[in-house]
Amino acid sequence: MKITDEIFNKKIKPLIAQSTYCSIATVSKEGIPHVTPIGSVIIKTKDKGIFFEKFTKNIPENSKQNQLATIMFVNDGNWFWLKSLFKGQFKTPPAIRMVIKFGKLRQEKDEEGGVFKRKVKMFSFTKGHQILWSDMSHVREFEIIDFKPVFIGKMTREQFI
Repeated sequence: MKITDEIFNKKIKPLIAQSTYCSIATVSKEGIPHVTPIGSVIIKTKDKGIFFEKFTKNIPENSKQNQLATIMFVNDGNWFWLKSLFKGQFKTPPAIRMVIKFGKLRQEKDEEGGVFKRKVKMFSFTKGHQILWSDMSHVREFEIIDFKPVFIGKMTREQFI
């Protein structure tokens, strides 16, 4: 789907910002699908993004034979869903899929690390924060090939117009 700058800025970026995490779907060399939940995806522009590749075991292996994958973002906010259900319509899209092509694995840049650190800062007082996110250092680049809206009947009929 051709995404204009206006649709990207007004509909897709807010959806991504309101998603706690997303899922990346890849396929193994045996043809077995695998979905990886990941919370560190950063969309830089409507054409490219990165994610911190620390806990992903299947993505590096699966990307060797197939560089294409799908990322799905879902607005998982309870208030968003409750308001939408009462109104019978989503004010903004509830979910979007992106077809991507994996790029290289590289050392993170300072500004990239800063974006992710701000995202998880509210948990900095926890033991889990130190265990999970203290040494996030390598990112996987990706190119966004296509956007595929998630339609949920009449509640989403005019989301991408």
